Amino acid sequence: MNQSVKRPRLVKNSPDVLLDITARIVAENVPFQRIEERYDRIPEPVQRRIIFWSFPRDEREILMYSSLSKSHSPINSSHNLNFYKGLKLLEYGTVENVLQVGKKFYFN
Repeated sequence: MNQSVKRPRLVKNSPDVLLDITARIVAENVPFQRIEERYDRIPEPVQRRIIFWSFPRDEREILMYSSLSKSHSPINSSHNLNFYKGLKLLEYGTVENVLQVGKKFYFN
């Protein structure tokens, strides 16, 4: 038996932390304003994770929310010009430590 044969290493995937699981579910289903109104004290780590999961991850969703227009214009329209300007700045390496500021809107 050859001792030099290397066995493939198994990559262990750790399960999601309970805080992240619950924060993601809350962010997807409950407006943050409602949470603030309902609870007097929300621990800061919980607030941070809910806020983190409240923002869209998909580029198409970010593009959709980056437009201030209420009209249903095509994704490639000039209404989203600021999105493309920002994307170019990022691609050219002219920005660092990008911070997304905004709010996920809920429609009833």
